[in-house]
Parts: sequence; C-alpha cells; structure tokens
Amino acid sequence: MSASINGKYGRVFDGRSFQDVVYDPLERPLAPVPPITTAGPSLSTIFVSIPQFRDGKRCARTLRRLFRSASHPDRIAVGLVEQTDTEHPKADPTCLEEYCKLEGYEMGVHKPGVAHKGERQADWDRVIEGCPRAREQVRSVRFHHHHAKGPVYARSFIRKVLGNEEFCMQIDAATDFAQGWDDLAIKQWVETGNEYAVLSNVPMSDKEREKNGDSGAEVPRQCAIKIGSEGVPLFENVADGKAIGLTRPLLSTTQSSSFAFAKCHYETNVPHDPFAVQLLETEKFPRFARLWTRGYDVYTPSLNIVYRDNVALHPLHHTTGHGESGERKWPKNDGERRDAHVRMKVLLDIHHGITPAEIASLGGAGGAGIGGKISAARANLGIYGLGRRRTLEQLLEFTGIALPGRDFTGQHGNDGNGCSGPAWVPYDVSISGKANLFDGTGTADDLDPEPIFPLRTMPDATGGQYDHPFAMGNAAWDEMTAQRRATEDGSREASSSDVPYSVVFLLWIAGLYVWFGAFAGGDGRTKRKGVTEDRLHIMVLEIQRQNPV
Repeated sequence: MSASINGKYGRVFDGRSFQDVVYDPLERPLAPVPPITTAGPSLSTIFVSIPQFRDGKRCARTLRRLFRSASHPDRIAVGLVEQTDTEHPKADPTCLEEYCKLEGYEMGVHKPGVAHKGERQADWDRVIEGCPRAREQVRSVRFHHHHAKGPVYARSFIRKVLGNEEFCMQIDAATDFAQGWDDLAIKQWVETGNEYAVLSNVPMSDKEREKNGDSGAEVPRQCAIKIGSEGVPLFENVADGKAIGLTRPLLSTTQSSSFAFAKCHYETNVPHDPFAVQLLETEKFPRFARLWTRGYDVYTPSLNIVYRDNVALHPLHHTTGHGESGERKWPKNDGERRDAHVRMKVLLDIHHGITPAEIASLGGAGGAGIGGKISAARANLGIYGLGRRRTLEQLLEFTGIALPGRDFTGQHGNDGNGCSGPAWVPYDVSISGKANLFDGTGTADDLDPEPIFPLRTMPDATGGQYDHPFAMGNAAWDEMTAQRRATEDGSREASSSDVPYSVVFLLWIAGLYVWFGAFAGGDGRTKRKGVTEDRLHIMVLEIQRQNPV
C-alpha cells in the first residue's frame, strides 16, 4: 500500500484536532470474513434504493445522473418508494414521470374521470416503453403522501422491489455521483477485506465538491455520538469530522442513512424496521446497533462516491401553505412516534421512562416486574432487534459511549474520541447474521413478523444463512487467518517498497485460494456452502486483470 502524504495511512479530523490513522487491518491476528463476489467485481449487479417524499423533480435528476455517471449502467436496478399526492399528479409528480420527461418522454393532456382511464394508461405505457431503462431497470412502490410515516417507514418498502442483485446502495432523493461510481463503490468495498462491510458516510455537498474538486482526498467522516434527552444515542445530520488521504476505507463507529453500500444480504439480515415510524434521528444508532451485533462493520470510504445535491431546495420549502414552516412534511402522529421511540429504547435495553402500558403495546407480557416485560419486548423484536454475533456491551466499548442506568445516570457520549481508527471486533462466524439475540430462549411472546421479499429468491431472503466459504466457526477461521498472516509476512517487505495495495490483496486472495483447496477441497466439499473453488478463481483472475503484475 502506498503511503499517504498526510501520514502513513492518512489523517482524521475529529471535530477538534487532527489525528494520524493508526489502525492497520492487515496486522490483526483475526480478520473479517473475506469478500467474495459471485461474478467478479466488474460484473456485479447493484440495486439502488431511493425513497422520495413529494420530491419528484429532484429525484428525477438523481435518477438520470445515477445512470449517466455509472460505468456499467446496464447492471444497475433502481427501487423507488414514491410518496406523492396521487390525487393531483401534475402538481406533485412522481420521480419516474419526471425522469422520463427529462429523457424526452412525456404524457399528453387527458380528460379526468374513469371514462378516460384507458387512454391515460395507454399513454403511460407509451412513455414507459420509450423512456430509457424505465421498464427493465426501475421498480417502484407508490402510495399517497397522507399515508407516509417518515423515512424509516418508507425505506422498509424496499423489500417489495429488491431482486437478486448482489450489491445494494441506499441514497437520498437529492444525490449526485462521482463518475464511475459503481466501479468505485465495488472496489472500495473489496478493499475493506470484509464480506460484511458497509460503506457509509455523510455525503459531501455539491457546494463543497465545487470547492474541493473530485480529487477524493478529503471525505466527510462522522465522529461524535451524543446521548439524547431520553438516553438514546444520536448521530448528527452533518459530518463533524473528515478523513484526509486515506489509503483504504476506514472502520467507523457511525453510519449515515444518506449513503450506504453493501452486499444485499445486508438488506435481508438487517431489514428496515416498518414499526420505527415518525422517527428521524432516534432510529439511526439503534440501526447501527442492529447491524453491528449481526456482524456488519461500517467503513468510511477513502474517496467520495456520492454527493448531496443541495443546489436546489425541496419543492415549496420556502412557500407557506404546506405544513409547518411551509415544508411538505408527513402527517404527524404523536402516539405512533412515542411508541416507536419506546421501541428504540427497548432495543437498547434502556429502562428509564418506559411505563408498563408502553411495554404492553410492544407485546411484552413477560415475567414479573418491568425487567421481565422489557426482556419479552426485546425478544419480540426478532429480526428488528439485536443479533448474536456481538453483544451490546461490546458495542458500547467499541463506540466509547455509555447508556443510562436504571436511575438514568452514568450515560455519556464519546466526544468524537477514537475517530482515527477503532479496532475491529472479532465474532464467531458460525453464528448466522440472521440469528436474533433471543432465539431459542423462549422469551418472546408476540414475535414481530419477518419481512417478505417477493422478488428475491436468494437463500438470505427466505431465512437461510448467506453463503460464504467459512461457516465452520473460529477453529477454521484461525487456520485461515494463520495462512493469511503467513502470506502477508512474505509480502510485507514488497508492500513497504511501494508495491500497490492491490498486489498485496492479490497475494492474500491467492493464499486464501490455497487454504480453501487444502481445507475444503478434494472430496466435493468445495461446494458445500454454495461457494466453489471456481468462484474464488474468478475473483483472483478479476484482480489480475485489473492489476497486472
């Protein structure tokens, strides 16, 4: 890996001062599950989810830029969640309608009423047929904005349009992209060395992009975690720090809902909670807790992949007559919001300020006392609760925060400390990422239903564990990491002599290939978990093509 001009591995500004990045993932005795791509990095498909609330025009520009900026637009699929005024479509158009209009395909003027429904449908079919990529590559869910319940609720509908794509990317309706963003994202994901990696950070604004250019040397990074008024940790909407000159993606203690890129088993193992309604900030850390305890790790990318389009405001944000302060907001329901807030506290085992009646609303009958009821309510969360690969206590140590005790004392945030590179926390890989914290305990008395993915036929969508070649537990993992360390030791001298990181990674993959053949091959077992030697060989050949030695 070539050295950064800002330090060996780059520098991080944590909101107060600069720190050298000190964490080197290659020097760890245990390592994450290595990344596997089914068809090679340059052949993988990507599903992009975009929820929009009465924001069709900006969303249309995002959709157009998404395809035009991609290196391989034919391998991109889009899932739209459209929340619009279905009774007045001209005043509040959908993202897809506006996108097709930008591409030169627009519906004509038709008379209202049922009698003219057929001609309107025929005209729409004409538009969709001619509109580039609309019919084959864009799927959508649409409902009236009066039924909207916030961004988390909207994202939960992605399950209805997620297909068999390999990678999933989550963005906002007003997003811009680096040129070749699809290749950049997959390459960054591979460089984490982690099958369960999630690339995520607060996107840089277009205005900052104009000022800094597209060099990618400076990337927003969120550092501080604060404790909210009721004890739930919070992430800020804006990045309070930045990473400069990173040589590879950097492990993070925060994530952003405005950009996330991962394998699509992330969407099935950590589905968006449809019961977290009416929430904005309160749901972010609980979601991070869910993904982290299920074995996923968030990384700040070493370059900017997407940007926040803040050139144009959301429609009518500055005009009176559309909700409070003139903004187009979803209908408020204080009772629903309170129930969802209690749900987040229960997930994190925060007892203070929760009444028995509120616990009962979550199905927490449980044993005697509030503790027993909360345990039952936590178990009832099921797939929307914590996982079993890591514990809540490990998460608090990893993030450097403390949750309030029963008497609502002792809580504290992290003040941005540890932002220059937290240490990766190992887990037993034989435990499925889908395994829930309370599975097999008999504690649940009203388990939340699992989400259904009607278009996805992969095993991870129907309750199976995602296939990877190392499902045998830590014993096999020790063997693999020993082989990896031996490979790294042999290549470290070459690496320190300005040999590109990609070559080191190639040598590591080669060592992985040798290990796989030695410990899993020879008797047909190479296909036992759905990953063959051929697939690993494809990965090696793909890296060779991209990085000839």
